[in-house]
Amino acid sequence: MIICFSANASILAGIALLGIGTVTVRRTDALAQLPYAVIPIAFGAQQLVEGYLWTILSTESQTTNMLIPIYLLFSHVLWPIFVPLAVLMIEPRTERRKLLAIPMGAGILAGTFFLLALFTKPVSAIIEGRHIVYHLPHRYDAIILTLYIIGTCLTPLLSSYKTIRLFGIVISVALIATWMVYMNWFASVWCFFAAIASGVILGHFSHNRTSDNRNLEAATPASVPGN
Repeated sequence: MIICFSANASILAGIALLGIGTVTVRRTDALAQLPYAVIPIAFGAQQLVEGYLWTILSTESQTTNMLIPIYLLFSHVLWPIFVPLAVLMIEPRTERRKLLAIPMGAGILAGTFFLLALFTKPVSAIIEGRHIVYHLPHRYDAIILTLYIIGTCLTPLLSSYKTIRLFGIVISVALIATWMVYMNWFASVWCFFAAIASGVILGHFSHNRTSDNRNLEAATPASVPGN
C-alpha cells in the first residue's frame, strides 16, 4: 500500500503547509515578498481540496464533483502564472527581472490555455492505482506542458537567490521523478511532491540566511524585496 498518496497524506500535508506558510508570511518585511511567502499556503489549500476529494472518490467510481475544477484551477492555472510572478516580484536585480519575464510569459500562456479548457471541456477524476487520475481533455498536450514547465520550473532556477534556485531544483527533480514513475497520475503526484517541496521556501525567509543571500542583500537597497 502506498500510504503517501491518500486522503490522510493530502490532509496532513495541507495542514503542515498552512503552518509553514503562516511562518513565511509573518517573516516578510516588504509587500513584494508576500506572493512568494504565500506559496506554501496555496499548496496547503490545494492539498486539503484533494484530501476531501479522496474521500468522495473512495465512495464513487467516478465523479464530476465541483472540487475537481477547483483542484485543477490550482494545479493547471494558478501555478504556471503565480510562481513566475512571485519569483519576479522578489527579484532585486533589474537585468535578471528582464530575463525572468520570458518564462513568465510562457507560464501565462499555459495557465490561460488551461483556464479556457476548464470552462469549455468536461473534467472528471477517478482513483486508479492508488492515485487520482484527473481528466481534462485538450489538444496540444506537449506544447502546453512545455510552456507550463518553463513557467513553473525555469523561473525559480533563474533567480538571483540561492534559496529560490533550490526551490526550482527540488520541484524540477520532483517533476522528472514523477514523469518517470507516475506519468499516468502526473497532475496529482507532481503537485503532491511540489507541495511538500514548497516547504523549502521557509529557508528563504529564515533568519539564518545563507552567505549567498546575505551578499546579495548587502548590495540591494533596503526597500527592495528580499528580506
